[in-house]
Amino acid sequence: MADRVKFGIKNVHVFPIESLNNGVPVYGDVIDVPGAVSFSMSAQGDINKFYADNIVYYQSSANNGYEGDLTLALIPEVFYEKIFGQVPDVNGVMVENAGIEAKAFAMTFEEDGDQTGTKFVLYNCTATRPTKELQTIEDSKTPVTQQLTVSAVPLASGDVMGMTTSATPEATKEAWHNAVYIASGTANFLVQFNSMGGTPVQSQSVADGGKATEPTAPTKTGKTFGGWYSDLDLTVTWDFSTDTVDSDMMLYAKWS
Repeated sequence: MADRVKFGIKNVHVFPIESLNNGVPVYGDVIDVPGAVSFSMSAQGDINKFYADNIVYYQSSANNGYEGDLTLALIPEVFYEKIFGQVPDVNGVMVENAGIEAKAFAMTFEEDGDQTGTKFVLYNCTATRPTKELQTIEDSKTPVTQQLTVSAVPLASGDVMGMTTSATPEATKEAWHNAVYIASGTANFLVQFNSMGGTPVQSQSVADGGKATEPTAPTKTGKTFGGWYSDLDLTVTWDFSTDTVDSDMMLYAKWS
């Protein structure tokens, strides 16, 4: 059933863009960003009007994505490290270096509703350095929030944002924050790969009844890759030569 009203934000996650493959991003491991307070998204893009016959003869609008302020209770340390490139030194001190360029990332989050809520993904985001407001303690302690200005622009494909609807399968919703959702065509299903801490593996769009392509094996320091499994308990091996896809799904890497 479709929502009648929307409210709130929760479950913010980001996925660093580690590289581009012919303009298609390869996303890294998910970073949990708890403590979301608010997120404003203002559409970016001018409206262009062409006048003829003393009227607006033609009108078009440019879609340049979105920009807005993400307010958080506290920005996690891993965000500073993985997105802003502030690597801790031997004493655990993070030093901000003006010469290090911040990484782009995808961001997923949820908006509650009276029925099912909506899950979102912004595919190509950048963030400004955080705004911090330090205050003295008065009669009561009021938490001080931190703020990032997030800009989301289109990918090379033109994709800017994805969002679930009342028709979205539950399997897709349940896997929303495990990997970045890649748009599927008609009668296609999304196969996502959870490398379980290994190097990222690109999702695939597979036709109903078709076979996923076995990806290059991920790597993980000190571990040996043991194949892909269709369940989180790693009991059911996925055979790329015989197993077919009939729904959105997640495959999990095994390590030993």
